[in-house]
Amino acid sequence: DTVVDKILVENGRAVGVELAGGEQLRAATIVSAINPATTFLDLVGPRELDTGFVRKVSHIRMKGDAAKLHLALDRPPEFLGVDAAGHRGRLVIAPSPNHVERAFNPSKYGEFSPEPVMEITLPSLADSSLAPDGACVLSAVVQYAPYALREGWTKGKPKFQKAILAQLEKFAPGIGKTIRHAELLTPADIEARYRMPGGHWHHGELEADQMLMSRPVFGADGYDTPVAGLYLCGAGSHPGGGVSGAPGLNAARRIIAMKG
Repeated sequence: DTVVDKILVENGRAVGVELAGGEQLRAATIVSAINPATTFLDLVGPRELDTGFVRKVSHIRMKGDAAKLHLALDRPPEFLGVDAAGHRGRLVIAPSPNHVERAFNPSKYGEFSPEPVMEITLPSLADSSLAPDGACVLSAVVQYAPYALREGWTKGKPKFQKAILAQLEKFAPGIGKTIRHAELLTPADIEARYRMPGGHWHHGELEADQMLMSRPVFGADGYDTPVAGLYLCGAGSHPGGGVSGAPGLNAARRIIAMKG
C-alpha cells in the first residue's frame, strides 16, 4: 500500500525507489508493472531519458473505453439459460455482432452505451471467502465507456450505472433486488485511483501499431528499458492486458537472461 514517488537513477541506471514518505529502498533490479507512461514520465522523469524516447511514450494512445462494476449481492444471481456450472465461468452479454456494433457506436461521439456489452464473473462461487454465507460478489468489465464522456463522468456516471443494471436485469431477472452495494469505476476513476493516464485497463490501446515490437514503444519492447536495471512487466508490455500472466513471465525470463 506504500506509494512510490520516484525511481532512483544514477549514471543512467535504476538503483532503487523513493517512497512517498521519503524512505529510499535500494535494489539491483527494479521491475514495474504499472502504466509505462507513469513509469517513465512520472517515476523516472524525462531528464533521465532520451528526448525521442520521451516523445514516443508521450504519444502512446491510452484513453480508456471500459468501466469496471463491482456488486455485493445477498444471493447468487440466476442468468437465463445458464446452468450452475456455467455461473462459475465467464458470462458475456453480447447477444450478436450487430449488438456489439450498436453498443460501440455511441462511444465514437463521447457517449456511453445504453445497452452495454459486459464480461461478468462471480468470483465468490469459486472462492467462498470473498462473500458471507449465501451472499455473492459480481465483477464485470463493461463496454463501452469513453474516457472523455461528453457530459462528464460526474454527471454521466449515475446514468451509466442505471443503464448497466437495467441490462443485467434483462439477463438475470431480479438481480436488482439483491444488490446491497454497488461500485462503478469509470475510466476517469481508474486513472485517478491507479495512476493510469487515460484510464485504459490495458495500459494502452491494443492496436496494430501498439503491439508486438511496438508495445509499449520501440526501444522498450523486450521488457528491458533504456534505463539499465529497470524492467517492465505489466499490461503495457507485449502481449498486453488480461490475466494471461504472459508479460510477467516474459519479463522474468528476460531478467534472468540479462543477468545470466
